[in-house]
Amino acid sequence: MGEYRERVCVEYKNLSDKFSKDTANYNKQYCSIYLTRLKEMEVLLLERIKLKWGDKYPVKKLYKLSEEINGKTVIMGTLFKDQSLKPSVLKQLAESNQLNPQPILSHFTDDSDVLFIEDELQRYHVLGSMKGNNLVTGITCALLGTDAGKGKFLVEDYTFADFREQIERPMSTETHFIVFLSGLDFINQQNFAVNLELFNFYISGLINDDSNDVSKIARVIIAGNSVRTKKDTQKQQTISMTSRVSENAHTIEAVKVLDTFLMQLCQVIDVDLMPGENDPSNHILPQKQMHFCMFPKSIEYKTLNLVPNPYNCSVNNVNILGTSGQPITDILRYSDITDPLIALENCLKWNHLAPTCPDTLGCFPFYENDPFIIEKCPHVFFAGNQEKFSSKMVKGPEGQKVRLISIPEFCGSFQAVALNLKTLECDSVVFKA
Repeated sequence: MGEYRERVCVEYKNLSDKFSKDTANYNKQYCSIYLTRLKEMEVLLLERIKLKWGDKYPVKKLYKLSEEINGKTVIMGTLFKDQSLKPSVLKQLAESNQLNPQPILSHFTDDSDVLFIEDELQRYHVLGSMKGNNLVTGITCALLGTDAGKGKFLVEDYTFADFREQIERPMSTETHFIVFLSGLDFINQQNFAVNLELFNFYISGLINDDSNDVSKIARVIIAGNSVRTKKDTQKQQTISMTSRVSENAHTIEAVKVLDTFLMQLCQVIDVDLMPGENDPSNHILPQKQMHFCMFPKSIEYKTLNLVPNPYNCSVNNVNILGTSGQPITDILRYSDITDPLIALENCLKWNHLAPTCPDTLGCFPFYENDPFIIEKCPHVFFAGNQEKFSSKMVKGPEGQKVRLISIPEFCGSFQAVALNLKTLECDSVVFKA
């Protein structure tokens, strides 16, 4: 037997209240979300306009452009990307009557895509230096340019709200770690049960590892799809925002096995469990925390923390923000971005966690405020259920430093991700027999 070591204690705060609030009003249309988002973001964009262009150019509403002759003007609005390949209910119904089967697409960009900017009253076709390849519908921005007539705006320069203000990260003398997991896929856990057992042994300190003292691991964050991963949904991409796989006996059994796994884990460490796209939770964002009645064994431990998706917390005053991966996956589908880290960095530049909501990613209808707007720049920004592990440090315009993390699905990679809270260095840990 090895030497007994006490696990470290850290200061922890759950900052995810805004993702857990109930939304009871469903009487308005989803366009209200864009109006609410633009109203909140205009304040932030005006700050960025002043920093970038000063008071040199007038800031006008879109409907004012056609009322008078203008020179160079700054306009603000929400981008809309008209994509011919975007899934459509009408198109699917039309194609269902044809004899030739239509190809199933997973990526929806095309050279024919057209970019527009719109506000409460007007829409303009965007021309010039702003290209839509790496953009998606729902981004708010400010454009500098001239009215080209006939509903077209010629862009010379542009800016987004960019990185928000960041609280200074405290300098710690102690080394503490957080471990991230995602895509546990317990419905197929027989394929990698040994790997999960190795992970449990590792966290419990039953595997001697002199290079990394596991007693310094303070917390495990499980970022979604613990019951089932996206690879096993066996459903085609549709326009429906509420399509779900019916829960069956296999799913119920998988939840029971997950409960046992969590019980073993919670005996030795604090665990934050986020729902994912295919977990038993509401399908649209933000996903509420999974119900405690599904985990009768592990809920007995105070170390189990059921949290929403997106999830925001503070550990030793290090601000950690992330999702189970749906917004990043959706951005990769509807743009030419192929790297999840670039998509994460762009979300910080756009100052929005899920810009494609509610266009191609389902979300609750918010009218008073948009909970996906990033109010404070995090120190760590993660996305779960990605194809492979990757990480990098990025810097904002005012010196903000953010560690971006792409967390791979454990069921295929057998990888967890360890984050050093002292240095924000990050690496993967592989659990192969």
